[in-house]
Amino acid sequence: MSDDIFFIPILGQALRQEDTTSALRDAFGRIRTLGQEPRYRRGYRQFAHFMQEAGTADPREAAERLLDQFCRDFERPDALDIVVERDDKPVARRSFHVAPGKQVIGGIKTGSYLVSLDTGRVLWEGLLTEENLVWAKAFPGRPLKMAADTGEDRGEPTRQIPLLHGSVVLRVFPGIECGTLEIELTQP
Repeated sequence: MSDDIFFIPILGQALRQEDTTSALRDAFGRIRTLGQEPRYRRGYRQFAHFMQEAGTADPREAAERLLDQFCRDFERPDALDIVVERDDKPVARRSFHVAPGKQVIGGIKTGSYLVSLDTGRVLWEGLLTEENLVWAKAFPGRPLKMAADTGEDRGEPTRQIPLLHGSVVLRVFPGIECGTLEIELTQP
């Protein structure tokens, strides 16, 4: 199982125990301990986000909500909300109500980015550098088309990243001083 969802089997096993409340408390402790290891960092972030959203002191209810939400991430939702963070600070939130569709986020500067569903499920995490975001660094010696700066024709992407098995595509376009992210929902 992916390290990003390492906590799912731990919670599933706890829910099968006779004393689920005690088993879930133990499971949460184990999840917290594992979450300190670098390989489980993203998974623990998703788990912690859910716990904050669940807003309940009842561990059984929280675990059941988590499992329900996890399953819904793989269903076809009526709307798909995508959140973009830079250096652990929110940059943008975009909603898709139909597919196919595109959303554009301008003013993208260098930094560590996280793209996730509003449920906390991480879709992509990585570093965007000047080589990705600044035209002169991305394409040295090539003139920047004026339309590319206005966003009408963003030109050639420096990165194209398929997400959710290709149903979402993240593209990075360079600009004069900062770049643009384009999120395309290719299928429902």
